Amino acid sequence: MQADSPKLTLSKARFEAFSDGVFAIAITLLVLELHLPARISALSSNTAQAHALLHLWPAYLVYGASFATIGIMWLNHHALFRFCKNITHGIVIANLFLLMLISFLPFPTEVLGQFGLSRSAVVYYGIVLIGIACGYFFVHQQVLAAEGLPRRVTAWNLVGLLLYPAATLVGYFVPLAGIVVFAALALFYMIPKNVQSVALTTK
Repeated sequence: MQADSPKLTLSKARFEAFSDGVFAIAITLLVLELHLPARISALSSNTAQAHALLHLWPAYLVYGASFATIGIMWLNHHALFRFCKNITHGIVIANLFLLMLISFLPFPTEVLGQFGLSRSAVVYYGIVLIGIACGYFFVHQQVLAAEGLPRRVTAWNLVGLLLYPAATLVGYFVPLAGIVVFAALALFYMIPKNVQSVALTTK
């Protein structure tokens, strides 16, 4: 009888280095989506320049929300894999799906910068965040399986899986409120206790 083929595994150091690189590039690209209005130049008056910079406040808000979202996802990603010993094929595939969506986030951020806080732009942005929440859920489930722990839906998972769609719905009716909720969710996941809860699930 032919022996079973070995399971596909990946070095944890290489896995984390690649993931960190994608996070770093995605978060850096966000600032490239901030653009001055074409009608403003160095020859404009100080008042006109100040007004133009203040008029960009929706772009600043979206930049802050996106930066916080990617930043806290990187932090939680680190916490999730801190105690993970095995990088399985399932983890790699789920992680690639997650990184694909995270690296895509600068585009809906640019859409918001170009279209403003319109209903369609905020909903489009929210759909991407919903996908990222699902991607994190898939990665978390694969980590639990790799560590021999029972797969389960935790409160940490449910917040993202339920509130990102809810925030997108809010954004459909009140776009500014939707962006504020997205930013608030990033701050929620930034709370040290919540970050620690992710690490504890893999012990």
